[in-house]
Amino acid sequence: MDSFSVLLALLYRFFYKMNRFLFLRPQKPLDQSKMIIVGSYLIGGAGKTPFALYLAKRFLKENLTVAILCHTKAKDEFLWLQQEAPEAKVFITNNRFRLAKELDGKYDILIADDGFEDLRLCASEKIALEWGECACKIADLYPSGFCRSLKKDHPDVTQTFFCGKAFKNPDLIFSISEIKNYLGEPLNKSATAMCGIGNPHRFFDDLQNFGAAIEKEIIRPDHDRHFERSLKKELLHKKPIVITEKDSSRLTPETLIHPLVFVTKQKITVLKEFHL
Repeated sequence: MDSFSVLLALLYRFFYKMNRFLFLRPQKPLDQSKMIIVGSYLIGGAGKTPFALYLAKRFLKENLTVAILCHTKAKDEFLWLQQEAPEAKVFITNNRFRLAKELDGKYDILIADDGFEDLRLCASEKIALEWGECACKIADLYPSGFCRSLKKDHPDVTQTFFCGKAFKNPDLIFSISEIKNYLGEPLNKSATAMCGIGNPHRFFDDLQNFGAAIEKEIIRPDHDRHFERSLKKELLHKKPIVITEKDSSRLTPETLIHPLVFVTKQKITVLKEFHL
């Protein structure tokens, strides 16, 4: 870790604190709806959206009305949630706090996917997904480290779910349950893995654990707007390509039904009881 990266992390910390002080001061809770925030100290790739989806489906089974709030920058997550939770109402906004006030009382549950850093959102439950990251000092912050905030920045966290290999007994296990193309055919040959998510290496590890034979790994930016164009270029090599469910939401139907495009189905196993 070099001193220049730590200096940049200090600058990042300064602007982070100023933004909080000037624009994100705590506000009053909602009057009627229950607000649930799903977040992480990490910059990305913590499984926030899949867990938000899990919660939405759980509440829907309890005959509660649910709205999920996504940020405008994450249109792929918005589209994926719409596909996977059609009985919930999914909104996309650049101001979750204002939207939550407008929706207060219209839904039983409001779930803020990645609303961790907006202190204006006063939550009934604020959930942290922790992967063993040490979010305790400036050197852990971006760009020196992989965290966007410190644990002490979130004294209002009500529940923590431990994830991944860093813990002997994790609360959440993310895995791949199947890999199929649009025709329902399973992947039975070596392939290229391509993704544009917060932590691509976790996706590659999941593919290895599933037993997929991956010859080539392609990393695209998170929320990549040019994902489909890059995928089409790779299809010219006439090799199977494996992508995530979230990445598949960016594709047009024409590309999605290509027989060489295989989409992973993610499974989330919850070993800790969630209480509201």
